[in-house]
Amino acid sequence: MAIHYDSGLGAVVVALFVIAGAALTLMVAAVELAQKNYRFTAKALGVCIAWVAAYPIVLVSVSLLSPQTTVKVGDSYCADIWCIGIDQVNTTRRGEEIVYKLDAHIFSDANAVKTSAKKEISLYLVDDRGRRFPLVSDPSAIPFDVTLNPHQSISTALTSVTTADVRQLFLVIDATMATNRYPWLMLYFGSDFSLLHKPPRLRVL
Repeated sequence: MAIHYDSGLGAVVVALFVIAGAALTLMVAAVELAQKNYRFTAKALGVCIAWVAAYPIVLVSVSLLSPQTTVKVGDSYCADIWCIGIDQVNTTRRGEEIVYKLDAHIFSDANAVKTSAKKEISLYLVDDRGRRFPLVSDPSAIPFDVTLNPHQSISTALTSVTTADVRQLFLVIDATMATNRYPWLMLYFGSDFSLLHKPPRLRVL
């Protein structure tokens, strides 16, 4: 099963609704201003400002109240048209550390364009106490940010080293690079990557 986050369409519909409401209110204000009805003009402008300001307030509220997306082993998560899933988790004890090797599949959900996580997404492991464990470079494995053709799928391995006291562990899909390049992605209403929403994660342990 592949889990998709609510991307473009929902964001466009909500944005158009907000823009249409603001534009209509501004048109009313312009008409009243032409008729020198200054009191009603001021009220209309106030409504317009409140209408536009309500969007980020509702956006943040939904982001904080909606649950973090967690994907189980065997399932996939698609960040737009780039998808990833964990097939199997292998562990090796190394003193006070544990080496995690995640057999993963990465595929494109695109119909016509190439896709890649390069400069868009970073991956790392995090435990239930919020401790981060970066991925370890593995020259024998295909990089997770390789460019994919439409509907292309690859198998690879992701390696990380954690402390031995980890109880719960997740692979986090961090889209900070993408939102830094395209800040409007954070304004997608109900998205896993909207402002202040916790990023999606794949369960490891």
